[in-house]
Amino acid sequence: MNVQPGPPAEAELIQQRREESAPPLSRRQAAAKAGISPSQWSDVERGHKRAGSGVIVPVQATAETLARMARTVGVSAEELAVAGREDAAQQLRMLEHEGGLRKRIAAIPGLGVVSAHPLTGTDGKEMLPLIAEGLDAIEHANLPNAAKRDLTSMFVDNLIHDAVRRHAELLLMLRIATGDVRSG
Repeated sequence: MNVQPGPPAEAELIQQRREESAPPLSRRQAAAKAGISPSQWSDVERGHKRAGSGVIVPVQATAETLARMARTVGVSAEELAVAGREDAAQQLRMLEHEGGLRKRIAAIPGLGVVSAHPLTGTDGKEMLPLIAEGLDAIEHANLPNAAKRDLTSMFVDNLIHDAVRRHAELLLMLRIATGDVRSG
């Protein structure tokens, strides 16, 4: 007789929150919101999966998957840490930080579209944190509020100008590459 292992503490917490949500989420609904498969969600909540006839394999979610599940049902990073998954708690903190950056950048006129896409520079660095860093530097500068507003406006205008210029350059390169050198 195979004994089914019980779910780990973090899986019980995820299941409890999912069932307590108003309205309660099915596993399928929660999985869709988290961007994982319903079977993966179920396996994580149960703490095991069946692998062949009568073989039961313990399942422990990766830190990234567990963080996405936790975010979906409202489990905090601190709760994940208490449940013994500091790795997932750290991952959830990073997801929340990125979400905060995206909201902050989206609130600036002209940068909303930038916040909706993953942006990576040619050096592999994420662009959103760099933009947020620039905004933070302005915000924390020892300057009058009017000067901070002006600097923020200049910073945003430069970002938009650079994007528009790069777009125009791309269109020109495409026209040259396709032999369509008519004025455009």
